[in-house]
Amino acid sequence: MEEMLDTYDINGKLLKPQTRAFCHSENPGCYHKAVWIWIINDKNEFLVQKRSHLKRTAPNKWDMPVAGHVDAGETLLQACARETKEELGLDVKESDFLFLTEKLKQKSWEFAEIYLLRTTAKIEDFTLQKKEVSKVKYLPYNEFIKLLYSTDFAPHEKEYKDWVSTELKKYIGV
Repeated sequence: MEEMLDTYDINGKLLKPQTRAFCHSENPGCYHKAVWIWIINDKNEFLVQKRSHLKRTAPNKWDMPVAGHVDAGETLLQACARETKEELGLDVKESDFLFLTEKLKQKSWEFAEIYLLRTTAKIEDFTLQKKEVSKVKYLPYNEFIKLLYSTDFAPHEKEYKDWVSTELKKYIGV
């Protein structure tokens, strides 16, 4: 059965579930939600993932460590915990996630719900979902920012990268 996603109008009013294919069609006329999760370890390093070569968009590019759709009937925090478990093999509690903001991705008809997760997990603690993630690594802030703005990183709008670089710096040492 195809993945079903709740859909919303531009004001965030819940409409009805639609297939993922419908939500990603050229002009679905409704929005769906995704969770984007940034991870910082206890050494104030930022986790990044290298997208699998099998990914349709931005294969073999570095990107945020966890991202995925919110399934129909699922809460945002349930999606955060599920996606973190699926992609990285980490068991985390819903209460471990800190909501940062919501970004409207008009081109992809998506509300991106952005979260932060602090963890003590080491690289060897991760079990990667190979069809999604080929590699992960932690980077100190300056190296993370250099990668974020490079062509080795998945394409994101400059405005979003600027927001990430400013917002995540606030959480170093907190």
